[in-house]
Amino acid sequence: MEKCGHQDAPSAMTNSALHTEAALEDQLEKNSAHLPVELTPADSGYAWVIVICAAFNLMCTLGVVNSFGVFSTYYINYIYPSVSAASIAWVGTTMSLFMLGGAIATGPLTDRFGFRLVSLAGTVICCVALLLASFTSALWQLVLTQGIMFGIGAACIFSPSVSLPAQWHEKRRPLATGIAVAGSGAGGMIFTVATQNMMDTIGHKWTLRALALILLCVSGTAGMFYKRRVSVPRGGISLGAIARDPRLIAVGMAGFMVNVSYFVPWFYLPTAALKIGQTKQAANNLILYMNAGSTVGRILAAYAAMLLGPINSIAIAYVICSVLVLVVMLAVKSMTAYIILAVIYGGLSASFISITPLVLTNIFGTQAVTTAMGIMNMWCAIGVLIGNPSQGAIYQRFDRPHNEFTAMSIWGFTGLLLAACSYLLLKAIIIRNSPRQHLWSKL
Repeated sequence: MEKCGHQDAPSAMTNSALHTEAALEDQLEKNSAHLPVELTPADSGYAWVIVICAAFNLMCTLGVVNSFGVFSTYYINYIYPSVSAASIAWVGTTMSLFMLGGAIATGPLTDRFGFRLVSLAGTVICCVALLLASFTSALWQLVLTQGIMFGIGAACIFSPSVSLPAQWHEKRRPLATGIAVAGSGAGGMIFTVATQNMMDTIGHKWTLRALALILLCVSGTAGMFYKRRVSVPRGGISLGAIARDPRLIAVGMAGFMVNVSYFVPWFYLPTAALKIGQTKQAANNLILYMNAGSTVGRILAAYAAMLLGPINSIAIAYVICSVLVLVVMLAVKSMTAYIILAVIYGGLSASFISITPLVLTNIFGTQAVTTAMGIMNMWCAIGVLIGNPSQGAIYQRFDRPHNEFTAMSIWGFTGLLLAACSYLLLKAIIIRNSPRQHLWSKL
């Protein structure tokens, strides 16, 4: 009996060891499902192909969105002169709303179908939307086509194009992202001028058709080169877990406040120039100055992120923007000051679109950045929906009767400053969870 007892003890130990080893292997297998698998090395030559293609995609998509002001003027004065400007503005509002809000679906879509198919589908939707808009005869039809439908297509292009360069680059990630998003600034200048010239020569219907053809050729070609660099986890990416993450909420709050107040100089600085006796052409040139500053600023923001850290640089940028808007629009009444504000504001405010993908990549990794960008853009969409109508109502109620911009200046200052505070809140959350970090860390 004693001999049998000695034989049973090693057997029990062996079974226990085998059970423990199997449990460890099972746990390692579960953990490995969440680790990124590199399908292609980072920082390769193809990584710069991705950057160039993303820049062209953003140039076309946001170029059309930013050129809506040209269509708006034409619709108000020639096509629907009896319809209020506020009603016509819903075309542009729904376009931006669905482009940003629809981005929340791009993460799951790219996980399932890949960046290439999602981007190409977005291109087709945008082209069909513009073609259908060219055959409309009522304002509600424009809202459905040029507004909602184009916005949905743009969402399928915008969020993947902003996040994909960060996935392909590690050493030069800030620079790569900055170059890619600079395409949207360039598109704002190119498409605004091109749209105006086409409207004057071939009319608005053929302008819409020409823009559809340009998007099909340029974005269709660019999207063909999109592909994922790292694998998707077998369990997928949890949308709810990312949405509830306090760090994502802080970034989302920043995006909300930016879009509530960001467009104050874009919409009202030209009007302020007209009030001091400037010509319409000189006033409209302020938009070009802001677009030019935005294009350069998106690249310079990358160097600022590498020098100061992405969170530090964007917080500083928006503190400066808030003070500039308050001081210049409230107290200074000269065209020189307005030009300086347009260039500097355009450059510094561009840091949001340039640096935010870096921040989210550093937090959530290259696998989940598209999903995180989509959720953050939903916050931005709510900001657009609230901000644009609120700005018009505030200006109409408080500033227009007195021929001033006091309320608008305070609105812009408050929103931009709260955006900077949201990024400082993000830094505080990161410091709290990481003992090695401190207030002056390069985050």
